[in-house]
Amino acid sequence: MTDAQLNGYIDALLSATRQERIRSGGLWADKMDSAMAMWNDRHPDTLPPAFEKLGAPPSCFEGTVPPIYDGDLE
Repeated sequence: MTDAQLNGYIDALLSATRQERIRSGGLWADKMDSAMAMWNDRHPDTLPPAFEKLGAPPSCFEGTVPPIYDGDLE
């Protein structure tokens, strides 16, 4: 799977509604964990470009958010 395909897969996962994630019975979380682990193996300490559509984290979030990967997706 190329970076572009992986980013597209993560984008599709991020597009799932809250209800779809709940109804998946944990399958959505397993898929997201696997996809993000694969991304982290390739591009440590970054988020895929698909995360741009989510915007800034809520004000209650106190952690450090990794930067969005800005390299070329092959």
